Amino acid sequence: MGHQISRRTLFRTASGLAVAGTLGGALTACGGGTGAGSTSSELTMTWWGSDDRHAAYKKALASFQKNNPKIKIRETYSGYDGYFDKFNTNIAGGSAPDLLQMDTALVAQYARKGVLAPLDSYVGTSLDLTGFSKTLLAAGTVDGKLYGVPSGIGVNQLTVNRSGLEELGLELPDREWTWADLRDIATQVYKKSGGKTHGVDDGGGGTLQAFEVYAREHGETFFSEDGTKLGFTADTLQQWWEYWAELRKANACPAPAVTSAAHNDLTKNAVVIGKALFTFDSGVYGAGGSITDAQLDFLPTPQGDFSGAVEGNFVNGGVLLSATKASKRVAESAKIMDFFAQDETAIKDMQLLRGIPPTAKARDLIASGLTETDKLNMENADYIAQRVSGAADALPAPAPPPQGADQIWDLLFQSNLAVAFGKKSVKAQLGEFFDQAEGILGG
Repeated sequence: MGHQISRRTLFRTASGLAVAGTLGGALTACGGGTGAGSTSSELTMTWWGSDDRHAAYKKALASFQKNNPKIKIRETYSGYDGYFDKFNTNIAGGSAPDLLQMDTALVAQYARKGVLAPLDSYVGTSLDLTGFSKTLLAAGTVDGKLYGVPSGIGVNQLTVNRSGLEELGLELPDREWTWADLRDIATQVYKKSGGKTHGVDDGGGGTLQAFEVYAREHGETFFSEDGTKLGFTADTLQQWWEYWAELRKANACPAPAVTSAAHNDLTKNAVVIGKALFTFDSGVYGAGGSITDAQLDFLPTPQGDFSGAVEGNFVNGGVLLSATKASKRVAESAKIMDFFAQDETAIKDMQLLRGIPPTAKARDLIASGLTETDKLNMENADYIAQRVSGAADALPAPAPPPQGADQIWDLLFQSNLAVAFGKKSVKAQLGEFFDQAEGILGG
């Protein structure tokens, strides 16, 4: 995962959502299990991530245990694949960890199944969340209670091959750009490159980095507050698909075969393979591939350029740290959460490995040691966060996604692809999309 933000992984974590849904009955029946901490002299902590993240966690935790010798921590860690399968198995067997790294995509489901412990009673005492904005804490808040402490600022942004733009004699757009500006520069890229490079990957099937922000600019949400239905209208989705149809017609974005091949495979992303200069997939940064020699930069998702448009961007919480409800060591887990949130040593050890740090204090602590690209990434996140917090018309941050969200997101992607390949008209696909989405959420 590198130092990217968790919320972009929602497309990548469908298996985790599906597992949570499949084992829903088991989770309810077990009520969270007995917890490893109830029988062990050690506090058990688990997380997923890259080798760099593992090393940073271990280094930070060694420092914590040196200063808190009475708290012994048993660490387990892995990649993301299989992480929640194992967690569900542990819950069912009564051996859930005391403290775990939690996905913002799944926190609501686990909280509502009674697996996670509310943390509100620790906030302000052993858990200092000074510097965390309310919009950021919303990422770990379910039904008014805090179930996870955010690790960083998650933003919806575009990753840009800036050196590729400069080679074509084009400048990076201003951060206050609009959807019309994106269309214009994407079209210019295709023309200036002699048809060799498209401007932007096809975002018509994207949600988090594209359509969700667009819907919010219309004053609409992706899901209703209770998660039982869609929160956006057919008119908004129609305008969205027509926008991308226009870009495809102008060759401002690649052919649908490129879009299809890149689905769930970052190595085939249009920017990575040199087919485009702008991408909505923030996971590309740090993923390697052909973009590593290019100077990258970052931009907010464009603003609405229609009458009545409101601020659509939002901030979410990266990954979370959560405690299990059945654990006998929730208080100690809260102390560890506090350590990662506020301790200078932990902040410097973690750098950007759990996302862009959630507080200005933390960002200032690590700024001097960052690479040029990391600095640009953090500056853009700061810019978005400040703009959102200062916008009087900004909607609240989205609630954690409901069960079935993964199916809806994939349906949106496949629907856009059907239009792109010419299998369905926009209007015909609209009706099919809403019918199927209603069945998924209503089922």
